[in-house]
Amino acid sequence: MRKPLMMILLIFISLTAFAYEYHGPESELIELINSERDAKGIPPIALNWEVSRLARYKSEEMKTHQMFTHESLLYGDPSELLIRFHVPFNKIGANIAMGHETPKEVFDSWLNSSGHKANIVNPSFTSAGVGLSCDDNGIYYWTLILVQE
Repeated sequence: MRKPLMMILLIFISLTAFAYEYHGPESELIELINSERDAKGIPPIALNWEVSRLARYKSEEMKTHQMFTHESLLYGDPSELLIRFHVPFNKIGANIAMGHETPKEVFDSWLNSSGHKANIVNPSFTSAGVGLSCDDNGIYYWTLILVQE
């Protein structure tokens, strides 16, 4: 009886991973990031659905608790978040932003900050996820988590 249940679970997990797609502002932000990396001769970052899910958790948390910090009330710092959800990584970087309504606005803001830009153009980061959440007042919360696997 356990074998069929395990097969169903594995199929569900596989379908969930393949069904995860970026649409809208999240995909636009990744395109802008990869365009900047390409202009600097840096390979593009690949989308990681697990990291994207966690970036969304982080953005939702910032919205829910009206907070703006890398340190999560629930999960700790970004590396602790990935560890808690068993997402493997060798190196991690995280950019957050609040108030920018469009991917271009948040991207330009990050490029004008040396630390945020350093994460975006760091060639050791090979994959990433983006999370976006908007509160009832129209305030946007952005999370970019970059990882070296």
